[in-house]
Amino acid sequence: MAADQASQEKLDDILYPSNAATSFRITMIFGYRRTPEYKKAVALAKRNPTYKEEGEGEWIRHSAVYTPAEVEELFQLFNLVHDWETTEILVNHKRLPYAHQLWLPLMWFYRIK
Repeated sequence: MAADQASQEKLDDILYPSNAATSFRITMIFGYRRTPEYKKAVALAKRNPTYKEEGEGEWIRHSAVYTPAEVEELFQLFNLVHDWETTEILVNHKRLPYAHQLWLPLMWFYRIK
């Protein structure tokens, strides 16, 4: 159900663009890699209710959407896949400049308690 909600939010963003975001969300997308971290990354992403898979085999793409409340899970996943060439970061379902270098580190402020 949460994956359907994420898809609906993405569609709403496309059909009804707005300058004001209703929430801050980071989507982590990554592909297949022959490393021990790959299985850990997939297992961690699958725990997220918005987890989706597209493609298969070497061309599979895994994605999950994280909110500030899920920042620890996002941080764990990021530490596994951050240097993979297949990793993409979306901000509120959009490709933004400096998502990896600027927007994602802004999310880490939610880790401070």
